[in-house]
Amino acid sequence: MIIDAHTHIYPDHVAEKAVRTIADNTKGLVEAHTNGTYDNLISSMETAGVDLSIVLTIATSPGQGCGILKWLKQVIGRTSRIIYFGSVHPYDSNNTDIIHEMIEMGIQGLKFHPAYQGFPVDSKEAYKVFEAALQNDLLLYFHSGFDISMPESDYASIERFAKLLKDFDNSKIILAHAGGNGEWDKILDLLGDKKCYYDTSFVLERMMLNKQAMELYRSNEDNFIFGTDSPWGDQKKYVDLIKNSDFFSREQKEKLFYKNIMKLIKI
Repeated sequence: MIIDAHTHIYPDHVAEKAVRTIADNTKGLVEAHTNGTYDNLISSMETAGVDLSIVLTIATSPGQGCGILKWLKQVIGRTSRIIYFGSVHPYDSNNTDIIHEMIEMGIQGLKFHPAYQGFPVDSKEAYKVFEAALQNDLLLYFHSGFDISMPESDYASIERFAKLLKDFDNSKIILAHAGGNGEWDKILDLLGDKKCYYDTSFVLERMMLNKQAMELYRSNEDNFIFGTDSPWGDQKKYVDLIKNSDFFSREQKEKLFYKNIMKLIKI
């Protein structure tokens, strides 16, 4: 089985604009490999041999959690091959109600991107939301580290996540981009003894060429999960990188592709 734990799609009527806006924010440094729609993701999964994808949403402003909730109600039963994670904004006064409604729908986790959402990940407001989610057995999924589209923000810095992981020790937390794209020396120093999960999204090829990233993987191979960040990562390319790699053993490939994430989600 192959599970891509980190993908994104958008409502069909806004997908083109959403993909173009994100690409423009990076000044052309990232390329979309799908058009951001449900149909294109399913097609990409077929080409890559991906059995199941987790779609991550982001409430980029207070109040957008309600819009995400409405959209999820429309798409959540469309296929068994996609699991949707919700999102809320820490500054939304209705986020507790939204979280409870998402739980009733069977949502298993929440995604946060502190830089895009405009809040420090270790702030009091954020902690209240995280506590409410964790108390209801939801998984917390974070963008972590530097983001090329928002280079001046430190809201998702490794230093802030070091504090969060200390304060939420032994919680169900996934840090995207192997903890922070290209910051693996800092991750080893600040997060090395703090247990969480890491995904390979958008950084797999760079990880495999980086000594510190491979050291992080070796010491956490039971906590690394496969993710691509589709449409910003090519699912087939990422699947083939692992399948054809001599670095990973067969057991390690199985852990990456499905065994580790199955410890966190229900199918």
